[in-house]
Amino acid sequence: MREIRIRLLWHKQAQFAGYLLAEQLGLGEDAGVRIVCEGLDFSCKHVNAVLTGKTEMCVASPAHLLESADPAALRWLMAIQQESPLVYPARRSDGIATLANLAGKSAGVWPGHEDLELRWMLARAGLPDDAVTRVEMPDTVGPFLNGETATGQMTCYHELHMVEHAIGTEDLVVFDGKASSSTILKDGLIASAKLVEDEPEVVQAVVDAVLEGWTIAFDEPERAIAAGLAARPDRTRDEEAAQLAAIRALSLTGATLSEGLGFPDPAHMANVVTAMQELGEPVPAIEGLRDPRFWLAAPQRFRRSEWEA
Repeated sequence: MREIRIRLLWHKQAQFAGYLLAEQLGLGEDAGVRIVCEGLDFSCKHVNAVLTGKTEMCVASPAHLLESADPAALRWLMAIQQESPLVYPARRSDGIATLANLAGKSAGVWPGHEDLELRWMLARAGLPDDAVTRVEMPDTVGPFLNGETATGQMTCYHELHMVEHAIGTEDLVVFDGKASSSTILKDGLIASAKLVEDEPEVVQAVVDAVLEGWTIAFDEPERAIAAGLAARPDRTRDEEAAQLAAIRALSLTGATLSEGLGFPDPAHMANVVTAMQELGEPVPAIEGLRDPRFWLAAPQRFRRSEWEA
């Protein structure tokens, strides 16, 4: 049995329900592949885990790939979510009503090349790259709640809810990149280029299993919630259910509805290139980094485009 380790983008939770189901149900084992999901490790996140050989695959974005130490050693195979989940809340009582009001203040961001979207948003709001001090933020919302940062990088399905629960919504203004068309996808399945070249049958088995897992998650949410709780008994059913519903909304939109579940929309990578260019960052050659062959060869029933609301 070939074991394939997938380093998740965050801690195990409903955000990764399809991957967790693929692992827990043994999807892929009929093809000789066992999937093992690994949670967040700040010392070696997502693409770095693949580049250093700690895992064969990871959940990460085209931006993580292009900003990595060796983009040519990675391949973007598919994406489940089709919209960015990132939001940046701030307090009106701090005198913040627009992104421009963040000038001279600090923003919490996760470590490891996670700030491209925020920088792009601020640039399109007319702020120079050094106008806002970016502070590495751990896997909590403490720095924002404690007033150490004026805003913080959060997801609409997890950290934002924690902030709203802690301080309410009346004083909050929540920014995202939609108004300025500066959103960047956070989701994707990325593999080692060597694995793709040397063991394509293994890669195909993983892609098929992950797509099957996500199809089950969206068709049978109770099974997905149970998978999340099995991986994270410290969370509640309501937390997992709410998160799964948000992930479903982020996924069953855009290219999913025109192409099918998991489609690695080239527009997402093009968006990253535009952001890097506008910010003056060097852009690596992107030809061949997106590899849709395995998604295209997956069973149609697991990459369908029609879903119930």
